[in-house]
Amino acid sequence: MSTQRGLCPEDRPLIAELLESLPAFTDDERAVALELVDVALAQPSSDGYRFVLSFHGAPRDGGAPRLAGYLCYGRTPMTQSTYDLYWIATSPDFARSGVARGLVSTMESEIAREGGGLVRVETGSREGHGAAVRFYDAVQFTRAAVIADFYAPGDDLMIYTKRVAPVRASAAPPAVEGARAAWPGARGEAPARGEAPARGEAPARGEAPARGEAPARGEAPARGEAPTRGEAPARGEAPAPGEAPAPGEPALYDAAFSYRDYAAERDFLLACARRFGARPVQRVLSWACGPARHLEAFAELGVGCAGADGSAAMIAYAERAACARGAGAGIRFCRAELDERPDVAPVDLSFVPLSAIHQLATPAALERHLRLAASLLLPGGVHVIEATHPVDLTPSGVNRTEWTELRGEQSIDARFRIHIEKATPDRVVPVSLEVVCSARRNGGAPRELSSFRQVATWHIPDLAGWRRVAERVPELSLVATLGDFNVDVPFERAAAWRLILVLQRL
Repeated sequence: MSTQRGLCPEDRPLIAELLESLPAFTDDERAVALELVDVALAQPSSDGYRFVLSFHGAPRDGGAPRLAGYLCYGRTPMTQSTYDLYWIATSPDFARSGVARGLVSTMESEIAREGGGLVRVETGSREGHGAAVRFYDAVQFTRAAVIADFYAPGDDLMIYTKRVAPVRASAAPPAVEGARAAWPGARGEAPARGEAPARGEAPARGEAPARGEAPARGEAPARGEAPTRGEAPARGEAPAPGEAPAPGEPALYDAAFSYRDYAAERDFLLACARRFGARPVQRVLSWACGPARHLEAFAELGVGCAGADGSAAMIAYAERAACARGAGAGIRFCRAELDERPDVAPVDLSFVPLSAIHQLATPAALERHLRLAASLLLPGGVHVIEATHPVDLTPSGVNRTEWTELRGEQSIDARFRIHIEKATPDRVVPVSLEVVCSARRNGGAPRELSSFRQVATWHIPDLAGWRRVAERVPELSLVATLGDFNVDVPFERAAAWRLILVLQRL
């Protein structure tokens, strides 16, 4: 059982112990976190720094409940109804157990009880390589602003906000201070900034209390990947960062998923080849390449690239976009579905990104894909599949996500859902993706400019199912199952939020 309450003097050593258990935090960051604790304990009548602590009832050392995580927030000075989320941290022992989501929910309930308001969170663009983004998307925060090179060259300030509506006092939950509330431990949500950076990423910046966040898990889409792309024709070139997308489904798809750190994911794929393969990477193939952003990142390093996708419109868009950004000469495109052989030369590394593999709705189709991948890999090469975490097919997983990308006066709002209520016993399930581009001018109501909606059927195997399919393809060996974009994070780790399979060509 989990309980929540406010801060007490005896909690300081527990918080210090929790912070020490997060190796990615620096000493300075731990000191800042504890400084906020000390200020709150020294001035209990002030609400400048409010704390919500989450305890787990499992006994330890004589039966004392364990501190699973805590959150610190408070009113923003010189504002009428704005709040800052300063810090949120979760013990590694309780990663992906619903602690972070429960803490944020309690904070929002308190703000609603007080009449509602705006919640603000700040982070740097390189913190967590998008993990913080995925969490705030998962709990429906919106990216409100970006200040380029704010912290350092290439490290932007990213500001997220969420408006909390007021509720009648009679309908509001009791105040957290001094009260206990039970929360269901929903597994699979993204950890917030300030949670244990289980992925080896840089922790939160601790020097400024308003930024006391750390990397976490949160897919953006918190694992909110797109289903099969349609054939809507693309019009116009790829937009530059900050510009509105061109009309057409491929351009909207590209804009909606621009939160991905493609360079970091490229580096992860290369690390997989080094760790689990047996040959240098000179040529790569991206199956279901979509807008080909990963391939553009590879082309920057001089790697030969090939991209295959089942949508002719997407291929046409990707070719134009790559040429517009100077990468077209290094990428060869062809049209092929995941279970069709693309017309490309053998490669050293191939990969299927963004859960696109689940478009293959049967084990037989998956096996066919693996056989094709093996036929295009040189001996010692590796094939990497970014799949959805199997738990997302359950009520405790992350099966619906909403996020927003801002482009000047336009916003791209995306909603992804795994319809688990319609899942079959063999793990086949409908999924849907809706993307809407709207204009927002002079504070008026948004005006829709373009949109698309995709509905597809996915097959989301569990790990045992993946192993059974891989065993039927003797040319490949399943050499690693990872839980993150980090070769040192196995799928079995509690903080895992993806299922990334690495197969070597024998």
